[in-house]
Formats: sequence, C-alpha cells, structure tokens
Amino acid sequence: PALRWAVSMGMLPRMPDMHPPRRPKGQSLMRGRPITAEEFDRMVAAVPKVRPHDAPAWVHYLTGLWLSGLRLEESLALSWDADAPFHADLTGRRPSIRIYAEAQKSRRDEVLPMTPDFAKLLMETPEGDRHGLVFNLAGLQTGKQMSPKRVCRVVSAIGRKAGVVVNKADGKYASCHDLRRGFGTRWAKRVMPAVLKRLMRHASIETTMSYYVDLDSADVADQLWAAYGDEQSN
Repeated sequence: PALRWAVSMGMLPRMPDMHPPRRPKGQSLMRGRPITAEEFDRMVAAVPKVRPHDAPAWVHYLTGLWLSGLRLEESLALSWDADAPFHADLTGRRPSIRIYAEAQKSRRDEVLPMTPDFAKLLMETPEGDRHGLVFNLAGLQTGKQMSPKRVCRVVSAIGRKAGVVVNKADGKYASCHDLRRGFGTRWAKRVMPAVLKRLMRHASIETTMSYYVDLDSADVADQLWAAYGDEQSN
C-alpha cells in the first residue's frame, strides 16, 4: 500500500518489481526448536532474577504461553470479558476461547477449543477476579499493559538468563514463539494433524505437519535401536 501511494503521489515512477524469497522446496524442518519441559522449568526459575518486583505475574504468563499455544499478540489480548473480541469462556460444556471477527484476519467468528491443562490454569483465578485482561503485565513505571514488543524482550531476557539456547548458529535464546513451538510439539504426540491445526490456528496443514517431522524421525530411530538391541542380545 505504501508503494502504491508513493506512485500515485509521483514520488516513484512505477511500482518496483518485488520478488519475495522462495522457500526451498521440501523445507519442513523448523528453524530454531521448541523448548523442553526441563527448559521451561529453568525459565520459570529464572523469572525472579529478571523481574524481581512482579515475578508471579510473569510466571503466570509464561505458564499460560506454555499451556495455551497462543501467539504473543493473542495472549496479551485474551480477556475475561464476554464482550471482548478475544476472550476466555469457561461457562460452556467445555472451556473455550471465543474470537470475534474483528480480532481475526479472516474476519470470521471462531470458537477455539481450550486444552484441559490451560483451562485448569485459568480456573485457578477466583471468579471475582475474572475481569479485564487474563494476563496483566503492567509496566512498573507506567502501570499500563506492556506492548507486545516489550513483552517479547522480557521473555527473551528470561530465556537468556535461563541459558535456554534454541538456535546456536544465530545465538538465539528462547522466546515467546519457542514456548508456542513447545506446545505444538507436545500436542503433536497426542492428537491428529487436523486437531493440532485447529489448536495452533494454522492457515495451512503444511505448517502443522512441520511439528510431526521430528516426531516421525524419532519414532523410526527408536525402532532401529530397539531392533539393534534385540539382535545383539541373540
């Protein structure tokens, strides 16, 4: 849109040719990696070192990311209020997240199934406190909800303090997205691809299938080692 505006204002003679980088054919392995349960525990333990004055709120937030698989912006928009465009609903037969059209690129209303462990976490909040944002990450000086960019920096600082490296080549430490990856990998062991696609809210099943690549390889490796062990014992 900005380039088209520049052309219409005579600032550019024409639209430049733009060729987005192509994804290599057959690329399905994730760059970086999901964090493990042990690494998540290390991040939780590191929270007081990074956020000593509001550690409980950040432990609650990290746990929410780990159990929900929500994207960064979604987690910060999640509300208890039924009229909010992105809100938790614990009143139905099964807990869910209700998303109104204005909160989605697809412009469609959606009811997202909530995993039992995330629902259990939310139910720990007393009913009298279930209003406003689910994850209240107010700045210590401003008293206002932090921006996604600021939250991302804090989570990355926690990952660094915990020593959780997810990409050695780039020197990248665990971030919000790696917690989401951990969610996807855990549930890939439990549910079919179509169910995981719904949980992750992927636009394409090909994206979802990337969570199964390493799992398939690990299963085959286990069978190879088991067969090798049986051969050695005979």
